[in-house]
Formats: sequence, structure tokens, C-alpha cells
Amino acid sequence: MRDIETPQDYHPQGKAKGADIDPEAYREEVRLLIEKIVRLLVDHPETVTVTTMVGPKTTVYKVECAQNNLGQVIGSQGKTIMGLRAVVHAMTARNGIRSIVEIPV
Repeated sequence: MRDIETPQDYHPQGKAKGADIDPEAYREEVRLLIEKIVRLLVDHPETVTVTTMVGPKTTVYKVECAQNNLGQVIGSQGKTIMGLRAVVHAMTARNGIRSIVEIPV
């Protein structure tokens, strides 16, 4: 019979998630990735900007673009933005950062 595994078995050094990364550098890397993805989606990529607001518990990535490009960013029934949010959430959560991707309308 197997012994019950402890969390130290998964992280032999006893590190927590994201303990070996610089959170500020990682947030900037995620911001640049969001900006690059959105620029590839829209007709006027020069209008796309992504700003980062860091709160006590959550990081908010605010995506701004031209009004006529919003439909391309949101996608049919919101599928494009929901997919982008899922990717960003998965990337940041595995490093212990909570995140929200926001589109002001």
C-alpha cells in the first residue's frame, strides 16, 4: 500500500507556487502577451494599449482599442475575450497571481 503523499512530495524544496519568479516582471510579460494577441486580432493594431493596475490581491489588465475594433476583440457571443481571459487566468494562477482582463466599453 502507498503512503499518503504530502505537498512537499510535489515541491521537494518546499517552495510555494510562484516563489521563484519576480511578480512585477511576470505581470509585464503577461501584459505584453495580451497586447500582442489583441493587436493580431484587430484591423487597427496601432490603437491597442494594455494597462496594468495592481491591487492588494488582484491584477487588472485593461485592454483599450478603437471603438470599431471592440467587436473583433469581444468575438462572437464573447468567445474571443473569454478565451483570452481563460489563458491569462491560467498563466497567472499557476504563479499565485489573481488576474482580470477588462474591456471598457
